[in-house]
Amino acid sequence: MDKSKLRKTIIVALFVSLASQIRFNFMVDGFIIALSVMVMTIFIYCYTDLSAIYVSILSGIFSPLFRLLVTLYQGYGLQYSVAHILPDMVFFLSYGVFFSLIYKYIIRKPRSMNNFLYVVFFCDILSNLMEITARSLIVGSNLLEISLVAYLCVIAFVRTSLIMTVIVAIEYYSKILLRQEYEEQYRRLLRQASTIEDEIRVMEKNVTEVEEVMKKAYSLYQEMKDEKFPTSVSDKVLDIAKDTHEIKGDYTNVLSVIRETYLSDVRDEEISIKNIILLEKSNVEAMIRSKGYNISVKVKIDSDFYIKDSFKMMSIIRNLLINSVEAISDKGNIRVDVREIVENNRELYAISVLDDGNGISKEDYDNIFLEGYTTKFDVKTGNIMRGLGLCLVKDYVTNNFGGNLEIESEPGKFTNFKIMLPKKLYECQQTE
Repeated sequence: MDKSKLRKTIIVALFVSLASQIRFNFMVDGFIIALSVMVMTIFIYCYTDLSAIYVSILSGIFSPLFRLLVTLYQGYGLQYSVAHILPDMVFFLSYGVFFSLIYKYIIRKPRSMNNFLYVVFFCDILSNLMEITARSLIVGSNLLEISLVAYLCVIAFVRTSLIMTVIVAIEYYSKILLRQEYEEQYRRLLRQASTIEDEIRVMEKNVTEVEEVMKKAYSLYQEMKDEKFPTSVSDKVLDIAKDTHEIKGDYTNVLSVIRETYLSDVRDEEISIKNIILLEKSNVEAMIRSKGYNISVKVKIDSDFYIKDSFKMMSIIRNLLINSVEAISDKGNIRVDVREIVENNRELYAISVLDDGNGISKEDYDNIFLEGYTTKFDVKTGNIMRGLGLCLVKDYVTNNFGGNLEIESEPGKFTNFKIMLPKKLYECQQTE
């Protein structure tokens, strides 16, 4: 046994020893029904890497010794105390031996909740019989009677039932924790994938722009050749075209690696708008807490529907929420509403993100959707924000969701971004 397993086994045995002090006499003087058996059995089930024999041996040493110290402290003589703890040792040692033998020669399968029930029941009965036998030898008379055996069966049944109840509760609770952990990891993965896709979209746009630069440089090279410019000058322009082509190739390779490495295992699943908003609400609230802001984010969903291109919708909601947080920056309120409306005889889903931040002047309504336009900068670093958020939002709303983005604001009071999506585009998708 390696040191880590030995240390764990000793810790388990110490816990069993403490539990051994919770007990009561049953039928025969000195015969004790102790909580320690239940504790030991539950530990044996939970720690499958530990040997049941080693656990029972150490428990059979520590628990009786602990009891010996208690009885001596209470004023009992050494002979009396030893006579009372020896049967306990027999019980624990027998339990470990029977447990291992039953699994090895009868069950012949790894321990599971199904077979553990029967093994515990029979180990309890057999170990108690061994303890009664040892106690009979010590007192010099036969204590083993038919009625006592019947009671031992009852005790074994009750104790096994309690043990299995605890184990089922542990298993159920463990599954809940695992599911919560999985869901949290999956939410984090979805958010990361959505963010990466935003960056990919920007990079793809850059690739297109780089390609345009390359074409212009090559066209200029051709014109310079026709106009008989010095070769040294025209060759430099050609070098610019070649270098630009190399940059485009590098960009394309990076995009390919990012997609294969980070997005290949994440599906852009159909997700309800409610879950998308709640996911991004959770994420932005974590950001608010990290910055020490006092900003409340409230959500009201009157109409729910499913989004197929969920990563892009996550990006839309995230960017609008972050924009609201940055507009407030300290203390305020954000409200997200989803409802159905009829406008110009068109049925629409309206998604509204309203904040009571600094507001936007009407002169800036058009500018805020331009790529690179921003009025925000990082207070700590002094770095200007990239100004890509609202540009991406408008692009996605218009080109990917067939909707339009409206803005209503009053400087110093509020800003309300409203996404209008044609309801008919989502009627064929499932609803909750």
